[in-house]
Amino acid sequence: MASAPIMSNEKSSSSNSESESDTESESDSCDDDTTESLSSFDQSEEEDHLSSEDIIEEPAPEQLLLEFEIDEEKPSEAEAADISSYDLERPGLTEYKGILKKLSSLILETLSKSKMVSLFKDFVESEFFLIDGDSLFITCAFNVNFKKGQTLHFFYIVERFLHDFIQKEAKFIIVFFKDAENMYFDYPELLALRTILIQHLEYNTDVTIHTEFSNCLSPEWELFLKECYPYFLIVSEKGITPHQRDFLNIFIIHALQKKINIVQSLGIESDVLRTYGHCTLSCYIHQEFFQMHEIQLGHALQACVTEYYQKTQKTEIFLYGHLKLNLGYMQKEVHQTLSLLQNLWPEGANIRSVVCTISCSVTLKLYKKMLHDAQDCENLNRCTENHNIQDLKKPPTLNEAADLCRMYCLSVIFLQYLPLFQRAKSRIITHIWDRTLSPFLRMLKRCEFFILKQLKARNNWNVNFTGLPDLTDNSLWKNIAYYYEIEYSRGLNLGLGDTLIQEYQKLWNMILTLSGDGDFGGPMPMRTTSRLFLTQRKTSSRGSNQEIHKLGLIPLKAEIIDDYAGDILSEVPFLSSDDPAVTSLSKKKEFDELMHWHSCRLLSDDFERTWHNTDDKSKDAKRRRDIQKLQHYYHVFGKSLIGSNKSVRIIRGRALPPPENSSVQKKRKHQKTNAEKIIEENQKRQLAKLEKREEERWNNLSLYIEKEIKEDPNSGIKRLEDFLEICPVKSVKFTAEMVGLDACFKFWVEYCLKAEAESRDISIIINLMKRIHTIHEKYSELLQNTHRQKLAKYLKYIGFENLAHSLSPQESSTKKDISKYSVHMGAARFQLTYMGPYLFREERSDPDPRVYHFIPDTWQRELLDVVDNNESAVIVAPTSSGKTYASYYCMEKILRESDEGVVVYVAPTKALVNQVVGTVYSLFTKALPKGLVVCGVFTRDYRHDVLNCQILVTVPQCLEILLLSPHRQQWVKRIRYVIFDEVHCLGGEIGAEVWEHLLVMIRCPFLALSATISNPEHLTEWLVLIKRYWQHVESTMENSGPAQNNLKLSKKQQRKRIEKPSHRVRLVWYKERYNDLEKYVCSLKDNNFIIEHYHPCAALTVNHMQKYGIPLDLGFSPRESVLLYDAMAHVWPEWTRVQELEPEEFRCFKNKVVIMRADAKKYEEELKKEVIRWIQLDASKVNQLLSYLKPQTFDSAESEKRIMFPSFVEKLKEMDKLPAIFFFYNIHSVERSASRLLTNLISKQNTHNDSNFEKEKKILRRKLWKAIRTQRRNCAFFFNSDSGARIQRIILLSAEIKEIRKNLKKLYAVSPDCTYTDRTVVDNQTLTKILYRLRGTRQRYKLHGLLRRGIGYHHGSMEYKQRQVVEMLFRLKHLKVVTATSSLALGINMPCKSVVFTEDSVFLDALNFRQMSGRAGRRGEDLIGNVFFYGIPLPKIERLLKSNVPRLKGQFPLSITLVLRLMLLVARADDKEDAKAKALSVLQHSLMSFKKPNIKCMLKFYFIYSLQFLFTEGYLNQECIPIGYSGLVSHLHYHEPANFVLVSLLEKCLFHKLCVPINAKGPKKFSDDVMETLVVVLANLFGRHYLSPCVKKLKKRFPHSMVILDDLPKEFAEVVKEHNNRIQKNFGSFLLTISKLADMKKEHQLPLSEIDFSGKEYEDSELVSHLMPGTESRTAVSPFACLSNMTDQSLFDIDVVNDAILQTIDVNDKNIPILCLEKRDKNGRKCPLNAYALNFYKTGSLFALTVDNWLNMGDAFNLIRSFALTIQSISISLSKLCDDEDDNVVLAFKQLSDHFRMNLGKKVQD
Repeated sequence: MASAPIMSNEKSSSSNSESESDTESESDSCDDDTTESLSSFDQSEEEDHLSSEDIIEEPAPEQLLLEFEIDEEKPSEAEAADISSYDLERPGLTEYKGILKKLSSLILETLSKSKMVSLFKDFVESEFFLIDGDSLFITCAFNVNFKKGQTLHFFYIVERFLHDFIQKEAKFIIVFFKDAENMYFDYPELLALRTILIQHLEYNTDVTIHTEFSNCLSPEWELFLKECYPYFLIVSEKGITPHQRDFLNIFIIHALQKKINIVQSLGIESDVLRTYGHCTLSCYIHQEFFQMHEIQLGHALQACVTEYYQKTQKTEIFLYGHLKLNLGYMQKEVHQTLSLLQNLWPEGANIRSVVCTISCSVTLKLYKKMLHDAQDCENLNRCTENHNIQDLKKPPTLNEAADLCRMYCLSVIFLQYLPLFQRAKSRIITHIWDRTLSPFLRMLKRCEFFILKQLKARNNWNVNFTGLPDLTDNSLWKNIAYYYEIEYSRGLNLGLGDTLIQEYQKLWNMILTLSGDGDFGGPMPMRTTSRLFLTQRKTSSRGSNQEIHKLGLIPLKAEIIDDYAGDILSEVPFLSSDDPAVTSLSKKKEFDELMHWHSCRLLSDDFERTWHNTDDKSKDAKRRRDIQKLQHYYHVFGKSLIGSNKSVRIIRGRALPPPENSSVQKKRKHQKTNAEKIIEENQKRQLAKLEKREEERWNNLSLYIEKEIKEDPNSGIKRLEDFLEICPVKSVKFTAEMVGLDACFKFWVEYCLKAEAESRDISIIINLMKRIHTIHEKYSELLQNTHRQKLAKYLKYIGFENLAHSLSPQESSTKKDISKYSVHMGAARFQLTYMGPYLFREERSDPDPRVYHFIPDTWQRELLDVVDNNESAVIVAPTSSGKTYASYYCMEKILRESDEGVVVYVAPTKALVNQVVGTVYSLFTKALPKGLVVCGVFTRDYRHDVLNCQILVTVPQCLEILLLSPHRQQWVKRIRYVIFDEVHCLGGEIGAEVWEHLLVMIRCPFLALSATISNPEHLTEWLVLIKRYWQHVESTMENSGPAQNNLKLSKKQQRKRIEKPSHRVRLVWYKERYNDLEKYVCSLKDNNFIIEHYHPCAALTVNHMQKYGIPLDLGFSPRESVLLYDAMAHVWPEWTRVQELEPEEFRCFKNKVVIMRADAKKYEEELKKEVIRWIQLDASKVNQLLSYLKPQTFDSAESEKRIMFPSFVEKLKEMDKLPAIFFFYNIHSVERSASRLLTNLISKQNTHNDSNFEKEKKILRRKLWKAIRTQRRNCAFFFNSDSGARIQRIILLSAEIKEIRKNLKKLYAVSPDCTYTDRTVVDNQTLTKILYRLRGTRQRYKLHGLLRRGIGYHHGSMEYKQRQVVEMLFRLKHLKVVTATSSLALGINMPCKSVVFTEDSVFLDALNFRQMSGRAGRRGEDLIGNVFFYGIPLPKIERLLKSNVPRLKGQFPLSITLVLRLMLLVARADDKEDAKAKALSVLQHSLMSFKKPNIKCMLKFYFIYSLQFLFTEGYLNQECIPIGYSGLVSHLHYHEPANFVLVSLLEKCLFHKLCVPINAKGPKKFSDDVMETLVVVLANLFGRHYLSPCVKKLKKRFPHSMVILDDLPKEFAEVVKEHNNRIQKNFGSFLLTISKLADMKKEHQLPLSEIDFSGKEYEDSELVSHLMPGTESRTAVSPFACLSNMTDQSLFDIDVVNDAILQTIDVNDKNIPILCLEKRDKNGRKCPLNAYALNFYKTGSLFALTVDNWLNMGDAFNLIRSFALTIQSISISLSKLCDDEDDNVVLAFKQLSDHFRMNLGKKVQD
């Protein structure tokens, strides 16, 4: 609820009863060197750059208030205490202090657990979120690099922040609450700046902002949220006052209870492609808290925000203790002066002139009155603005105030006439406003606020608002004041210039006119008084004349440099050859890298052993057995993927048969040989025999099937379809279909004659129509007139008379009453509504000889043609469409061609790798020479047969290792094809650049598969360019002499010459999903599940369709098309096309016996077009339509949903929607939900058993025990005698034992309704074999019990054996319920009938939704897929359905380590030309720079400066040959820049100083202190996982766990600082160099509003030239940032560079490899590191990491595992680099690596 600002009381300081000292005291003293505190905002910039003694990390709120204002001194401690107690006594505040404190604690703990995530990775078209306007204001106004008072720079920061969102296709709305304005009223500069921000966004941008809501608890806001449901809310957790913090806390808890996630504005980071933020997910605890305290929070909001200010508002405030300012009178004067000015400038005005003239005239007029009124004032008012008694004696005189206003007016004239690039050259002065001017300056700002508020209310005056973001320039004002106060008084008299002096005089004269009879003096002289307005303060200004580091580059000699970057070398500052830096180069030992990362063995070990030691059969027998068992399991695993009858035996040299329409086939058709004629006759005889045999078989079965259909139609039809599936004779199948049709019709007639048949079982008619469809379409050539008449008769009986007439017009009419047999529905409507899954597609009937098991579609044949022609292809087709088949056809082709060719299959995850390996093992067998195998595997932690296989299945990172290996080129040349599965990972967050490297490095053809790329044309175009490059390279190499010799084949190889690959790249884009997906929304009401169908159109909005149309992949099932038509007819009965689009009248359906799938699609498209037409005709009708289609849902508590989860699964079982996969986003939820299902089944079973059940089992077990004991005794006696009686007794006991066991089995048997498994699918022996695979795994007994009941779970932290067992049993249909995380999203073959989304998450986005929902309804498995949303908010469902998947844009392609690896490849390769071609391809063909020449040029400079860094650090010599520790660095290339820092620490011998063993003799051991310090160091380097800054304020302590990681030890930190300084010098020079690539026109425009501040330099003023001399270099930084005293030197400061850098050069600090010792947010708060690695080292518990370190189990496992692998890699590399096996550092790393492996529970190997 908004209140009039006039009633506010202005104080210079304020306090609050609720101090934060209890939380703030926990801030570490190490944070005291923050660059600027939040509280340093003041107009006079008293402390632009505070010293470390003056700064704390997070000042208490009352301290913020004291320091916000202009040069105000702090009150004494006693005064502050009085103010605090005064606030506490305010009515309404004390009452709600407790609830606000509880809320603050909850919010603090919640935000501390936030995760840094990518915010906009899948935002396309429809996603949108909210930005709290005041949080945006706080974030930008308190940016540590913003100089207070520089308004234009502030707006540049704001617009750059918002423009970054818009560039990443994010849609957002900004909301400013009315009540929030109250909290700035005591701080007029902030209040005025906030008002300017709101009006600038409204007048000058297209950003949607809302200012009509009072607060977050208003009914209007509730309604707004209900209608839009934002994706998340960007909000600050920090407020400038305690009241604002409480206001924001209430806003946050309100959003969280509405299931809106929170992103902290102060922690938002960006790179070129993504934006990241600390995201907090909504939990049930937030809803519970809000529901419990909703009324109290409402009262607290009113008390703290509204009532507090209303009760303390006064119309008068006092300046300087005795000058009374009447705020009401000020507003009245502003109103009158505005009206007067409007009359004087009726044609319009500039906002700068309006604000300047009115604020100066009104302020001076009121100030004169205040001075006059104060002359008779004897007593000081108790409510003073300033508590400093000295300031009470120093108010400026009227003339002094006029002088100040004159200089202000001149600065405004400068703003109007000087271009930005000239203002950016302003000199930097260290003076600040005198403290005694603060009240008067604040009075000017308050007047400015009133002006802006009243201007907004005037709509009849043409004011140009483009100058709003540049109303004032505080530095310019001070510069003018400095000149007239100091330099002018010393005799420096500079001309102002004719134009400027004229405009200034006009402006001042207007002020005099508006002020009436005020005696304020003329425009000149500028100063009429001698009072000093400025005081000098020592500051460490950013804009000092510090000399910029000039980095002269040492010339390096390498051919690749000239080939790649030769065109820009002339622009790089190289040193001369005789420079001392060049002549004093030191040589280091070359390091020839032969080792693979994370490997104890050479990469070629397996290959060389099998190739050279083929007779070595006796060695390592256990290992051979293990490999044999693994291979056998792969076969079994593969059979579950492809079936048991699809294996292909490859015979080398036997090519696949060509397609029938090929030229080879056409030649053979001309004439037949005698042999062919004989073969043809034999085939005819065999066909006749087969036909006769099938007829006999059908005759034997037909009567039985007819009888079964009469008794049980479903069972009978199933048996009939089983026969039809295996029968190969068409005539027999036709006969069977006719018999089935007759049986179905007879059953329907009998069914309808029954009196009780009121609700018809429509499935009978569905089966009848299926028979008619099949007979009419597939056997039309066998139909006789009698058959047609019979079909017509049946159609007529069921009410489809129009179809009967079209099928047989001669059909005579019957006089019988057949209406009782009718379905009372039109034929077209019936087919669309009930037969959608059975509608025939226009499939090809001609088989392709290249495919054995099915008839491929046309687009699939194109894929086969691509492979046959050795071409490349980008294949984009929906999940379950059958695109993967081309991959295995490609493998088969290469296997048939030779024993040398290799196919590489690249999969994104190890789970997918295992799946592909199993498929390959099952599909292909081939006799190969000794030492060669068909399939090999290469992942980060497992590999076999890498170099001696023909099909290598790997992950991208491992293939990159092989391609960049200098000594594996010969193997790489054997690659014939590379298959990239899930190639959309090219646009992912982690590892995406590796996919890009692979695509540009491979020379052979490739297949790139994906279901989720929205811009495949762009990707294909890029790949075509790459293939052209390789075509040019190959032609060049073939024509060159040396290269020709290198590539020359041996005679044997020439005889086996493989067909030359093509360089063509095709795009195969198939958009139609084979099976429809129908969506359902599930909600819980009164313990009952309400499951409603969700029509896809319900996800749309009129606004979305107007902007983007209907999404291409938003398809309808035929039934949904009918539902849409019915809804349209209902909403708009007068609709002109209502009859035309009625299903029975639609042109594609009318009188059509068999409606095809394509017909239904045409109907769907017609309806979509009509919906779009409705928007143009009457958008309100569309809104009604969409509302009508929306399902009704009911909300319930999360706990209730969890408890009722087993009942929901039972509901799906009743609906026949199992098997199903239930997706969760938390590993604990996955396992808990599965266990809850098992508990429910056991409870149900126990209720079925009677009371004597357990007693009977106990008796039988005892009997069995006695019988077995007696049997053993008899058997023992039997061996000592041959008594016949004893033999008889043994036989009887055996029979008794058998009977007892049989009875026990019955008792232990699980009833069908107490299990989800189907016992008929997997026999017990097979199940036991599969479950045996679980032996030795973690939690095997728990998983074993679940699997026996048909329940499984699947997540990334499970052992891969467990995941494989779950996948296999699900495919075998043994499991019907699997709970899983997104580990099943990427291509895992687990077909199911239904997919259920059970949890909302920030990770549930458009891409993941499509991947996950694609598991449902896979081709050949289900007729239709079902997607259920269980507890997902409706607005989120809408966004998931209508959002497109992201477009691939590429990544920043280079890093220093990659450059080093490329140099290693070029320098050490066996084939230099091939290596250079690969390196150049990587450098030249990044997707990010495709069609962007400026980015290409920038990357060349980045390459040059990377080489320079590598050279100066000793990783390359002057010939660019790797030396020194280059191998170790390249091993750790995933951890740049930590890999370079590690080497620096090694070179400084710090690890040797640290790693001192505790024992001098015997095996060396290191103490726990040494190991813990080592972990701290390594965690600071390689385990950097940041926490939110607010975590440091938590009171909670963790006595047994480490949560916040300790800083690096001092000596280590010093080395890191030295490294960072070298990096900053190198890359600062890089940024200086590439600044010439910027678009300077855009650099002088605000990014969002595009207001242009460029112009011609003003040269006619001596004063302007003096004030703006440009002595500091400012050519490479943003001209807007220059206003805050930033210079080119700022590019050498990593904390400043992101705000200083030019916005159009596509580089930011993320591309500068600096290891930040202290990462800080926008407010300068330190972001602590998570101590998960140290915590795990000390406790050995993953569970502790989930509780104390706020990691979920999956993340904890992966982080620790990655950290352990990194330590192992370092340990191995050091042992290879060090000759001394007893070296302390080597042994310490080995001890640490062993410790982590042991604690992790299994050996980490690679």
